[in-house]
Amino acid sequence: MARLVVYGSSIPCPDMARFQWWLQRYEVPSIKFVDIHREEWAYNRVVGWTGHASVPTLVIAEDDALEPLVPPLPLEQGQRVRGFDRGAMLTEPNPGQIVDFLRRGGVEVFERDASEAR
Repeated sequence: MARLVVYGSSIPCPDMARFQWWLQRYEVPSIKFVDIHREEWAYNRVVGWTGHASVPTLVIAEDDALEPLVPPLPLEQGQRVRGFDRGAMLTEPNPGQIVDFLRRGGVEVFERDASEAR
């Protein structure tokens, strides 16, 4: 089974705020958060994958892993990572991309009841 690993940040940013808003609407039972500004290894990993401290970087991983299930598709010279679906990795996503990305990767995701989403 797969889980979602969110490489994110406790430092406020618009992309993290959009993802937190998305989480109010959707439930992901198998999720792990890693703060790249508290864990140096995580910061280095995200910069290695994206070229920047890009958050959130969503990774589809094995249940007990933090690495993508499959190596992410390579970035072309000068290619932006925002919203680029790299197979098992999606960085700075548009909220409309997330559900399909997770389901395609085998991660369960459910829309919350309107009364739950506050």
